[in-house]
Amino acid sequence: MIALMTTQRSVAYVIGAVIFIGAAFFIVSQMVKGRAELGSEIELAPNRKQYLPDEELEGPKLNAALWSAFGLLIIVALSLPLVWLGEPGREEGARKDFLHTFEHRGELLYSEGAQCVKCHGPEGSGGAASFVITDENGKYVDTVNWTAPALDTLMYRFSKAEVMDILNYGRPGTPMPAWGVVGGGPNTVQQLNNVIEYLWTVQLSPEEVRKRVDEAVAGIDADLAERMIATREANAANANVIDGNSEEFERLSIADELQLGEILFSLKGDSVGGNAFNCSRCHVAGDSYGKPWESIDTIARGRFGPDLVGIEQNLTEKQHYALVFTGSEAGKQYGASNIGSGRMPGFGVNANNGATDDRRKFGPAGIYSPEQIWAIVTYERNLSAVRAGAASGSSKDGGQ
Repeated sequence: MIALMTTQRSVAYVIGAVIFIGAAFFIVSQMVKGRAELGSEIELAPNRKQYLPDEELEGPKLNAALWSAFGLLIIVALSLPLVWLGEPGREEGARKDFLHTFEHRGELLYSEGAQCVKCHGPEGSGGAASFVITDENGKYVDTVNWTAPALDTLMYRFSKAEVMDILNYGRPGTPMPAWGVVGGGPNTVQQLNNVIEYLWTVQLSPEEVRKRVDEAVAGIDADLAERMIATREANAANANVIDGNSEEFERLSIADELQLGEILFSLKGDSVGGNAFNCSRCHVAGDSYGKPWESIDTIARGRFGPDLVGIEQNLTEKQHYALVFTGSEAGKQYGASNIGSGRMPGFGVNANNGATDDRRKFGPAGIYSPEQIWAIVTYERNLSAVRAGAASGSSKDGGQ
């Protein structure tokens, strides 16, 4: 299509140039003829000069005019089909131009208008924001430095509609305010769509996402990372493995899953986008500002998602895996008796894969591979022991 469009444009340019040059030549020739007649009125006025005889006027002169008209007709007849053939290309070019305009406007809103860059960093790389923590009565408790997640993997975890919902209504209890008019914010739907178009341009490739996670695990426990990758490769080589929830799927040992799950559940660091990859930022009170589990026995300040302790009593292991893998959908049931909000992201599957507005076409893979999802599930189903240990540690610290 691009080659065809380029050829059509070239032909159009040539035709336009021929017409322009011909018109210019005609105008100049007439001006030259006119200059030769200057002052001729002294002898004989031009309107009294004898013109061409009828034989020449109705012969060569008329034929030249007719052939000229015929030539112009041929040019028009050839140009119209070329214009018609080039219409899809011109339409595609117009869409790209509009898209580039929207991306630029979204970038300006991100960096200058709404100043998302102050919290989420340049090109969505992650950052931090100052935030005031209050108690259940709205009284001041503390001012904290809240870690804002990177947005360069956002379109893997949330569909475009879910991202729009977050932009419209914000994240209550966090520094993320409502930005849409419907949520009480200052920006129109078109402006927020422009921001989303810009965010598409900064999304990491699947290879870069997987590399960051694997390197983060290896930086904590190199041997565990080797076993994790070996398990992933074994499953990839097994033709009977359809998905990570199948009976043929090979999992890590329970001990490895607990260890890997703990790493991934609270995975942090600049190389992995602050806390964009972890679960604890939503499900552990205080985690987003460096004080996880600080409000165990009080209201869960700073926690956006529900408490996961005891989740094994509400979801089977496979239901739990499916929830972490695909996330929740607003108004749709998950598990036996739970209704999704659409704000629980899917960590195992690309939320935008196959969507008509999937700009990057990165495929189905999410930010975590199946063996990593199973590790998170195993760890979360054992959070009662983790909570008990954290509570015991807090009690000892308080006693000191």
